[in-house]
Amino acid sequence: MKKSRLGLLQTHILDILTQDELEKFEFKELPKTSTIYTEDIEIIILKTGSAKLSFFEDGEEFILYHLEKNNIAILDDNCAFEVLEDAQIYVIRLDKIGEILHNPKAASEILTTTLNTIIVQRQITKSILFEDAKGRIANFLIELANEQDLKQNGYRYVFLPFSLKVLSSFVGLKRQSASTAFNELIKDDIIRKITPHEFLIIDHEKLESYTN
Repeated sequence: MKKSRLGLLQTHILDILTQDELEKFEFKELPKTSTIYTEDIEIIILKTGSAKLSFFEDGEEFILYHLEKNNIAILDDNCAFEVLEDAQIYVIRLDKIGEILHNPKAASEILTTTLNTIIVQRQITKSILFEDAKGRIANFLIELANEQDLKQNGYRYVFLPFSLKVLSSFVGLKRQSASTAFNELIKDDIIRKITPHEFLIIDHEKLESYTN
């Protein structure tokens, strides 16, 4: 099971649930850019496509993670589920899921998703409260480097698969603040830009110091 916020929580939930259990869910086909909000707590299983789960605080969007197929999302009234590619999903309200939780493997996957979502929210909250802009960028780059586990010319290599605007939503910053912090890391040769989406971590120790 992946731990990164990019493609986090890839499960085998669709292999675990029986056809009878899946029929208790509402099946939906959603085009790209569709967004789901809820006033209740809902469980969403992504069958095909990709999406992102975000939560909102004081009008700001914070991306919790991107979802790939076979992912589970726990959606409440503070969150939004946005489709990034045409998708097929299964949806069920929490108060309707009692019978499904009798399947121990399904219950374990749902519980693990819930706990990991809570952990990510705590990490974001901690970052917002205790880290400046550079610290938030540094923390995310280190997390991404650990997930990708790539090296080039002896340095940690990071592929950033989205724009700086999206990155700012991952770390809870205004776009300009994220851009300024990111460019300062490049200017100080702590990270080195190879292409618009490829970077080397030149001074990992220094980068890590911003997260303390």
